[in-house]
Amino acid sequence: MTDTAGIGLFQALYSTRALRRLKPDAIPDEVLFQVFDAAIRAPSGGNAQDWRFLAIRDPTTKAAIGSWFREAWQRYQPAYAADPAAMDALPSRRRMALRSTAYLAEHVAEVPVIVAPCGVRGQHSTPGGSIFPAVQNLLLAARALGLSGVITNFARPHHAELMAMLAIPETYEIHCLIPLGYPLDRPGPVRRRPVKQVMFIDRWEQRWPYAEAQPDEGWGTRWLEE
Repeated sequence: MTDTAGIGLFQALYSTRALRRLKPDAIPDEVLFQVFDAAIRAPSGGNAQDWRFLAIRDPTTKAAIGSWFREAWQRYQPAYAADPAAMDALPSRRRMALRSTAYLAEHVAEVPVIVAPCGVRGQHSTPGGSIFPAVQNLLLAARALGLSGVITNFARPHHAELMAMLAIPETYEIHCLIPLGYPLDRPGPVRRRPVKQVMFIDRWEQRWPYAEAQPDEGWGTRWLEE
């Protein structure tokens, strides 16, 4: 049996970033099971647990999704889709993000699993509010097990077609797609705005002195290897 021992929680939190370049290597069943067994430990409004996860491995379905992703990339970034070399002139971070998105659009049909998280229509006052905590659990568990995934809605314009293709009843809806696999790129660290810029005490824009005194890069070095 494959070793499913993973990394620590804080190491996962500080290093789980969106990696869109994934290997076609198969995910062992016991690893895939652990990902979903962790996902369903998330909170659920009213404890409804109405989430359902469809793991798509069928090549024909993935090929259809791939064509929709390429279509979405051309619509999202028509200039770079027509001339990929134009991305070379962009700042590093922007260039890397767009190139990895372009790669995913071209290769999503090759990833081993595409996850479709679903929930009951109208079950919760905030659509997706009880699905996305489970999605975050899934992504953290994936990171702990050496996998990577990214939340995407590139196929959203074809939602009805995908629902029919997957035989999902109309009482449910797909909230996103998550290509899942072993990454070609290295995870983390995750760069974010400092806590002092996004968190206040008691009143809006009332700064927290403790946060003001902390480094802008946060405490990731406590949990990540140099």
